[in-house]
Amino acid sequence: MRISANDKKIKQQTTIGRVAVYGSLGILIAGVLLSLFGQNYGLFKPENIGLFYVIYFGVLIVGFGLSRVGMYYGNRFLMPTRPELMLREKLKGMDRKYALMLFQTPVDYYLVEPGGVTAFIVKNQGGPVSYRNGVWKRKSNILGGFFGREEPLGNPTAEATEALNKLNTAITANNPGLKVPQRAVIVFTNPSVQLDVEPSPIMAMKIDDLKDFLRGEGKLKDLPNSIQRKMRDALGAPELEKLDE
Repeated sequence: MRISANDKKIKQQTTIGRVAVYGSLGILIAGVLLSLFGQNYGLFKPENIGLFYVIYFGVLIVGFGLSRVGMYYGNRFLMPTRPELMLREKLKGMDRKYALMLFQTPVDYYLVEPGGVTAFIVKNQGGPVSYRNGVWKRKSNILGGFFGREEPLGNPTAEATEALNKLNTAITANNPGLKVPQRAVIVFTNPSVQLDVEPSPIMAMKIDDLKDFLRGEGKLKDLPNSIQRKMRDALGAPELEKLDE
């Protein structure tokens, strides 16, 4: 498998994540210090107590908001289980006709295959996850979700639909009428996840099962070489070393 990664974007987003994480920690520590030593600056005097609470709660709000930003970027660019790294590792060994695209346009994670293209909607939530009557749900502790590092599950189906629309637009922009099989797979990277998502309009699975799916029941029939070339060109995928005519 060949990998095409936007290293510049990854580096930029990693920097943003680090700044947000450490910045939020610094701001929250400043809030604690303010509550401990504010009296040294007269902030606890009756005439200044209103100002103290404005500053104190302002610091907490900014710090907490920045921590959520740090969580968003941290999960994607700083964690050992970040999607980009997990996809690299779990799809290792795929044929070189496959191209894993990371943070390239039009979507963050997708695989260009000999038979089409697959968008990955990567989720790191653990515990019970279900899909019933068009609604995704995840059982979690409210406080854990509010203060923890995990993001809300959101609507993976809607994310998949949006990703497919973007891929189709990119493919057909300079190739009107070009028909290329396109699909999305919702991939859960947390080993503790318990999936109950059948029937789901979008395939969902654990990342450990992804390579077997792509090689087995999910393997797409190879497209004609001329269509493969147009598809790969439209999506910015690496050219194949050799296409047998």
